[in-house]
Amino acid sequence: MPLSKICFSIIAVAYKDFKLYLKINSSSVESNAMGDTYFISDVHLGTFSEEQEKERVDRFMEFLRELETRAERIFFVGDLFDFWFEYKYTIPKKYFPVLYQLARFREKNIEMHYLPGNHDFWLGNFFRKQFGMNIYDQDWKGEIAGKKFYLYHGDGIAKKDVGYRILKKILRKKLSLKLFRLLHPDLGIPLARFISGSSRQYTHQIKLDSEQDYIEFARRMFQRGHDYVIMGHQHTPKVYEENGKKYINLGDWLSHYSYACFNGNELELKYYNI
Repeated sequence: MPLSKICFSIIAVAYKDFKLYLKINSSSVESNAMGDTYFISDVHLGTFSEEQEKERVDRFMEFLRELETRAERIFFVGDLFDFWFEYKYTIPKKYFPVLYQLARFREKNIEMHYLPGNHDFWLGNFFRKQFGMNIYDQDWKGEIAGKKFYLYHGDGIAKKDVGYRILKKILRKKLSLKLFRLLHPDLGIPLARFISGSSRQYTHQIKLDSEQDYIEFARRMFQRGHDYVIMGHQHTPKVYEENGKKYINLGDWLSHYSYACFNGNELELKYYNI
């Protein structure tokens, strides 16, 4: 067979395979485009020992695996981890299953967004580089399917949180980050877990008195044109509606296993396998 015919045959087969590749990948993107948007907060991974929180983490992982076929995008609205700090070469090994699942989301072109909470605000470049996540310093304002959303973890909103608001500014300074990095992970991570536990107790003490503060904050966001306001931090699921607008507090995955889902038409607070 002449060389020209051999080359033509190779090109024809390659073109056929390329068309098949485009068809497969375009259908994958199409399926994600028809998916829902999910909002999750206050999972606090790493709160307890591996034995103590096995059932809770297993349930969360089961939920994340289900999102592979349902989600177009996912918003983590703070405190996914009970503590997160990026050392130069080290991450806590107990988070590996969830990090693996985040890598799966990236493979399936599921859009991911991460808003810091009061337990995981020391985010570096790891999530952006490894998982293609969009990382935000504070809040997120945007439009999904024609609806205007405002997202914020919610720490510092309570009027009684004056001391925390001052501490937050100190802890987020670059100098604080550099000083903490001087601690070896075997010292730094247990110390941070102890502080995180104290922070959760403080949040629990003030959350009953601060619910109205959150509603007032959401109403201010409504006045600025937002259709939906979503927050966490309080660990108490809540839905408040006013003049066709809606505020949802996402609750937590410590006891409520709650989250929100937007299907392009309605935003709903839901509970997983309870």
